[in-house]
Amino acid sequence: MSVPEIRRRLRTPLPWRFAVARWYSRSVVFGICAAVAYGWVLAGLSKAPQPGSGWTAFWLSVAGAAVVVKVALAFGPVFAGADRLFWVLSAPVSRGAVLRPRVAGLLGAGAVVGVVWPAVVFGVVGAVVPPFVAVVVGAGVGVAVVALAVVAQRVRVRGQGWLSGVVGLAVVALLLPPRRGGALEPGGALESGAGGVLESGGVLESGGVLEPGGALEPGAGGVLGRGVVRGSEAPAGWWEGALGGVAGRPVGEAWWPAGSSGVVTGQPVWVPGLVVWLVAICLAAVAAFSVARLQRSDLAAGAALAGVARVSVSWIDLALLGAILAERRARLLGRVRSSRLAATGLRGTASRHSGSAFRRPGTGAQVLALAWTDALRLRRTPNAALVWVALLPAPALVALGGETGAVAAVHLVAAFLATDRLAAGLRFVCRSPAMRRALGLPDRRLRLAHLVFPAAGAVVWCAATAVFTPHVSALNAAISAVGAVAVVYRIATRPPIDYGAAIVDFGLFGPTPLGLLAQLGRGPVLLAVLGLVQTAV
Repeated sequence: MSVPEIRRRLRTPLPWRFAVARWYSRSVVFGICAAVAYGWVLAGLSKAPQPGSGWTAFWLSVAGAAVVVKVALAFGPVFAGADRLFWVLSAPVSRGAVLRPRVAGLLGAGAVVGVVWPAVVFGVVGAVVPPFVAVVVGAGVGVAVVALAVVAQRVRVRGQGWLSGVVGLAVVALLLPPRRGGALEPGGALESGAGGVLESGGVLESGGVLEPGGALEPGAGGVLGRGVVRGSEAPAGWWEGALGGVAGRPVGEAWWPAGSSGVVTGQPVWVPGLVVWLVAICLAAVAAFSVARLQRSDLAAGAALAGVARVSVSWIDLALLGAILAERRARLLGRVRSSRLAATGLRGTASRHSGSAFRRPGTGAQVLALAWTDALRLRRTPNAALVWVALLPAPALVALGGETGAVAAVHLVAAFLATDRLAAGLRFVCRSPAMRRALGLPDRRLRLAHLVFPAAGAVVWCAATAVFTPHVSALNAAISAVGAVAVVYRIATRPPIDYGAAIVDFGLFGPTPLGLLAQLGRGPVLLAVLGLVQTAV
């Protein structure tokens, strides 16, 4: 038996009509995404980067790479279901030969993501590097990141904590940009004529000399030969100081890479791509060799999560995925140290002045105890706090991208996502009748008590982002805080989805599950209405 025979046995026969229909739907989705990406890339290439754009692009890329590795390690990234796992473990062929095609597919997917990621960054901060260099380096980084995840799976390294720390560091770096030096600020000018100076507080470091031919070369004195450069309106080139360096767009026909010494030199632009691809090829070779030593536990760990994720997307209900993630998290923790709730919380206390054995605690004490359980839950699930912090710079990045009209609406959506990460206790209580009966409190009181912690998080998040986010007023922040809490509450208190709801046939558009759409719209519709209100105020 050979590897092609095993793959033939695992492949489910599909009639050609179904195959054509599947490829047609996928091609339509791909065409829509490609059109949106083309417009995004075109807008990014025509956008003049601002001072500090290189810093923002770098740390956005670092955060994106860390998130990709976290997701890949959560799924394996190499996993096998029950049917494939049987053949991988029992077939008389090399285990690595069976698994290497899947690794090759993962590396290809990483390369595609790496090519797309510069387009996303360019849409936010502009083209901080030449597009060709960004594509080559991005593809190499994507391959290297996926290969690194495969190697980490083989050596069984639990790097989720370290990766969370990298994401947190990237968020802090985005919120606290470095002091800008060696930059030509927008509106600043290098006036033409011998002995011209750099105005508007700009600094030309390391004694750069602008020659009549339009090239910036190392020199002394920092004087200007001839020519005019005016901030972001420069037709021949621009300079920005990220990390105290100087970056350049085409001066004549040449692209100048960013440097950290304050001097634009003639270093070839293909050097970063060559270095990145050398590292990526080495990691890919190690990953291809290491899959032959993956064990059953390594391959079966992500199969359950992948299956539940597929079912959750098909059923349009992410509660299943949340449940399996909570179970995996509990297994990784193994055991936790019990924490004592407030003394006057849910338990009664002995009464000294009455004949009854116990005195029922007050409403305030009960709410305090339940809110404290939410705080303990957050301490045991630090990823929720990480997402809450990671969403802080999101509205500011949209403002940096030039989409000023959508900043307030994005602020509302980000506030909702941040608040939803703190509402795990509210969702659990609303979806567990057994827990509500065990607590012995009215349903309304239980829901409001578990809403205290998410509401406090929403207020803090909106107040913090309103300080440094442009085009977000105090009224926008208040609407975002109240709206985020209201949407989270409506989604958490939504009844279980009834998949037997009414379906109406509109003829041309085919059967439409209006009943299912009405159930799923509880919460998102309110979010959309509040988004329109945010853009109007």
